[in-house]
Amino acid sequence: MENRLTIMQFLRVFDAIRETGERTESKYMIGEMAAWHDYDGYTCWLGYKDVTVTLMFHGSLKIEYEDASNYAVFLKQCLALTASKPLQ
Repeated sequence: MENRLTIMQFLRVFDAIRETGERTESKYMIGEMAAWHDYDGYTCWLGYKDVTVTLMFHGSLKIEYEDASNYAVFLKQCLALTASKPLQ
């Protein structure tokens, strides 16, 4: 299994969660996956358990996690979301 997605794939995941997820006070949720952004939208985050992916405006990406198995599950869920969302 691929252990890293591109920033474009993560942005597609963010968009899929934002479009189809349930909105809470500050996040959009699909199951245990969350997507949120700062007030101006320049920085976006994806989260799942102890996994946090930070997507920054200038195209950089930061991935943090403690448990590799949580990251593996997160990647599988990301791939499933992007597979079900066609490119536009």
